[in-house]
This record gives sequence, structure tokens and C-alpha cells, in this order.
Amino acid sequence: MASEITKNGDDQMSKDERKVYDRQIRLWGYDGQNKLRASKVLLIGMQGLGAEIAKNLILIGVNSITLKDHTEVSILDHCSQFLIPRDSQERNRAKASMSAAQKLNPNVKVIVDTTPIEQNVDSFVTSFDVVIATECSPNTYKRLSDNCRKAKVKLFIADVYGLFGYFYQDINFEHSLYGEVFPNIDQSNIVPIPKNVPQLYFLTSALLKFQSESNRKPNPDTCEEDIEELKLLINLSPDQTNIDNSLFDEYYGELFCELSPATSIVGAMVSQTAINTVMGMPIEKLNVFFFDHIKHEGKFHLL
Repeated sequence: MASEITKNGDDQMSKDERKVYDRQIRLWGYDGQNKLRASKVLLIGMQGLGAEIAKNLILIGVNSITLKDHTEVSILDHCSQFLIPRDSQERNRAKASMSAAQKLNPNVKVIVDTTPIEQNVDSFVTSFDVVIATECSPNTYKRLSDNCRKAKVKLFIADVYGLFGYFYQDINFEHSLYGEVFPNIDQSNIVPIPKNVPQLYFLTSALLKFQSESNRKPNPDTCEEDIEELKLLINLSPDQTNIDNSLFDEYYGELFCELSPATSIVGAMVSQTAINTVMGMPIEKLNVFFFDHIKHEGKFHLL
């Protein structure tokens, strides 16, 4: 479908659309904009990070975006979820986000799905061009990784923990699967940890292991206990030669909730990388991005 549209991009775009997307068309042309207009995106998780990604992709003009979230609005959403009105009476996060999301760009179809991804992860992804997953359990990420690759669906997995964040991409289906990059999420997985990994890999792995064992992210209400658990998980890393636990002392107190500075930065990086991938300009040689708020930098790596 995308290839057919791009052949006659100028004819396919209405005057209103050309006006809305004028600056973007000047940047990457009709061909690029029409590739975006043909793309169907599934976005899982509508906390702060999901809201940031949704905003970026809707404004840029994808064909459709499905907001998939079965959870209810919570007080933690007020830290960074700007699509949900404070006086909203709608309890489901995706439904509560829909009105503000649709107003961003009437040319984009905004669809809400409140079914838990765990119930249809094996089949649902095949109808999309791009899947962006946030807030899922590590095991669900692994299943999404397996199924998206089988279906040749481009996948981005992202999470924010306080002021720290990361994302993984599988777009050329040549690099390691998510469960191979982060093998510690599964006790039965004996795939070795990649060599020469950055220090933040171990913090990310500990957070995913914590999430897998506790069925939740670190929580402000139990921050002291959660920090001690994270320290133990990092100490249990099988590769003690690459890690100095004291390096993470500055991070432990800032891993709670999804805070706006981190969701803005990580969300922008995920969105821009996804957009470039759709337009045929992917970052193919690297597959994992870590945002280091202590050093104020984000870097891509190949793991």
C-alpha cells in the first residue's frame, strides 16, 4: 500500500493535508510524508512515555495509531501524562487519552483498545506496520519480540524509570531478539550476557528482573525496600568483571514514577527513530538506546 501511495504522493494528499504537513514536506518531501500516511502504528501503554510518543506520531501524520491500555488512571499519571484531563471521569487510560489525542491531528485515525496485550500478543501485532510497546512485563516484551519478528513487523520497546530510560529496536530482523539482549528476565534462558556492554545495561537488567519478579516497577511507596532489592540484583550479575555497583549510587533514588523530563527525551528518541525507520532511514547497526540523566546524555549501542 505504501509503495502505491508514494508513486503519486502529490495527487493523494488533500489541500488541507498539504497545509498541515507543509513544513514536514519541505523537510523530507511528499514521498516521505506519504510513507508516514500509510503506516499503521500500535502503541501499547498510555502512561507518560506513551502519551509523549502518541503526541509525536499523531502530529507527524501517521495513517492510524491504536492506543492499547487496559489499566486505570492513577495518581502517578499526573507526573507526566498530559493527554488525560485532570477532571476526566473516564477511568481507562487509553479512553481518557483519546479526545486530546484526536484533537492533535484530525487526519490521523486514533483508535482505542482496552484489551490486555497479554491476551492477544500472539496474533494482534500482525495487522500493524510498527509496534511500540511500553509498560509491559519483561515476558510480554519477549513474546512481542518473537512474534513481531516472525510477522516482519518493526518493533520498538521502551520504558522510563523516574529519570532513567531505555529503548530497544528490532527493525532489520538481523540483531538479537529482546530476550537474547536481556536474558536475565527468564531463569531458564541460558543465553550469555553480551560482551562489552555499557554500565547502564546492568541497571536496566536489574530493573527488568525486579519487574519480572515483583510484577511491578519500583514504587515510591516502597522506595527503600525496592532500592535494596535492586542493589542485590545488580550484585548477582553473572559478569562481575564489568560492573562496579557503587557507580549506580546516584541513580537509585531517581528510579520512581515516570517523570516528564525523561519521558520527553526518551519519547522523542523513540518517535524520531520510528519515523526515520518508516521513511527508509533507520539506525540499522545499533539496537539499544540508554538515556543517562546523570551524565545528561543518550547513546545507542549494539548488544
